[in-house]
Amino acid sequence: MSGSALVVIDMQEFFFEENKDVDKKSLAANCGKIIGTAREAGLPVIHVVTLYRDDKVDWPRAWAGDDESWCSNLVRGHELSKVVSGVATAIDPEDFLVEKRRFSAFYNTNLDDILRSLGCEGIYLIGYSADVCIRFTSVDAYNRGYAVTLISEGIDSFRESREASTKYLDWLIDARCISLEDFGQSLDG
Repeated sequence: MSGSALVVIDMQEFFFEENKDVDKKSLAANCGKIIGTAREAGLPVIHVVTLYRDDKVDWPRAWAGDDESWCSNLVRGHELSKVVSGVATAIDPEDFLVEKRRFSAFYNTNLDDILRSLGCEGIYLIGYSADVCIRFTSVDAYNRGYAVTLISEGIDSFRESREASTKYLDWLIDARCISLEDFGQSLDG
């Protein structure tokens, strides 16, 4: 997909503490491979992380009154807000970093501005979680006119299977789901 970027969603420690069923090490290793493949092909890489302020002014209203909320684990500087090691080591100074405060990486962020300035017509998505933040980001990308492609080995889900999540996005917004091998081949040709 020419005119594309790789967008890496929420590969932060907290999300794997919250869901111990996800194989963090394997997912991080796969994401690292995908990031390396993208970088070798000259594809821009954009890392999106969820971060909140300690004073709660940017917390979602539903959780702002709850000191035990999951938001408290994603306050800047909190140990669980850090990017997982297998992905953190793959971050390059040339990569873009987007901080989000809601499920969609587009909501009140500069992601759309970055993609448009890069001339992107499509995005490849990897990260966590396919049934929440990847889903919201995919739909918002579609609503902004971007083609959406998910790379299967680079995503996982929280409440439903990865397969159910990708099938839903295929049905809803015509999002493609490809393998890491197909991703590499699409960048070669």
